[in-house]
Amino acid sequence: MSELGVGEKPSPTQPARIRSVDGLRALAFMLVFLFHSWEFAGQPRIPVVTDIIGQNTRPDLFVVITGFALYLPFAIDPSRHDRFRTGVYLERRVKRIVVPYYAALVLALVLPYALKLLYGLIGGQANPTETVSIGDLVSHLTFTHMFFPEYWAGINGSLWTMSLEMQLYLLFPLLVWAFARWGMRALLGAAVLSVIWHLMGPLFVQDTFPESFLWGATGIGRLVEFAAGMVAAVVIMRHRERLTPSWMIAAAVVVVAGYALAMWAGSAMGWFPVREIGLSLSFGALIILAIGAAPVERVFALPLVSRLGYVAYSMFLVHQPIVYYFSEFLERGFGMPEGHLQLAVLWTVGLAVVLVVGWVFYRVFERPCIEWSKAAGRRAETTTR
Repeated sequence: MSELGVGEKPSPTQPARIRSVDGLRALAFMLVFLFHSWEFAGQPRIPVVTDIIGQNTRPDLFVVITGFALYLPFAIDPSRHDRFRTGVYLERRVKRIVVPYYAALVLALVLPYALKLLYGLIGGQANPTETVSIGDLVSHLTFTHMFFPEYWAGINGSLWTMSLEMQLYLLFPLLVWAFARWGMRALLGAAVLSVIWHLMGPLFVQDTFPESFLWGATGIGRLVEFAAGMVAAVVIMRHRERLTPSWMIAAAVVVVAGYALAMWAGSAMGWFPVREIGLSLSFGALIILAIGAAPVERVFALPLVSRLGYVAYSMFLVHQPIVYYFSEFLERGFGMPEGHLQLAVLWTVGLAVVLVVGWVFYRVFERPCIEWSKAAGRRAETTTR
């Protein structure tokens, strides 16, 4: 797959990897890294900065980007709807994500024991290790842990989104089928279904954490965001000649207004998903800006930024246990308490450690799976010609 430069647009004959969209993936990773490291440092207050970070909007941005990336080939070449094969698509998705995910689970399970041994050798005292239950392990291996309040944040707390990701992958063929028949009305219907799902929450779960959160964070609950990404793909590929400077200014206004709506105190309107709707608008418009507005595109397409986005999946998979145990090391090894100083170290040295471990993880686990997935796609293309 070729990589497009700034200003270049993909075409049916040129499969696209858009650097500025990779840059958005980098943003999503940095948001979750900053959020978790801020939590581990005791949530020290930094005006404006921690107000933004504390919202933890990374899962929402990830869902919108996923909808965009999965539907982009169909927006480029509508004839793909007729050639779409669910089995091949799922095979590629499984080969792309499952092995690195399982490797990340192993890392999260083994790391505390390795550190316990290390602390013992140097005469230190490690945190006691907890035995992982069979239910926790099985639910994570089957991507079903989000359906169990007792397991959803087990093993590696950030990997609850892997269950959401798998749900979205399973829903995507239905959306492709619906869009081929009803066009944009299908995506509007998916968004309405998502809102209805949120409103039905009180009938099935208690209004307590994590039950209410998990209900809204399911694949159906996040369909409004997923559909926003698909809409962005359609707008960019089918209506890009209309994306004049005036439209880009309008998109920028939507980015700000949608985010403000999501963060507005009134967004806690019971079960109505104001936050999800606001972030759908904001991040969908941000994708359009990152491709259609040259100044924004140049920022997200910077080589270091886009490269980080390309390996962001590996970085995400390993970041939480690495940052957590690094923060423990700062406290135990250097007597550094939670607070601004520890946060500064986590955001510098800790980030460097995550980048190194994530890069090794990418080379060992993710990169071979990318090639494995591509081979399945090439084989499918050959057999359908």
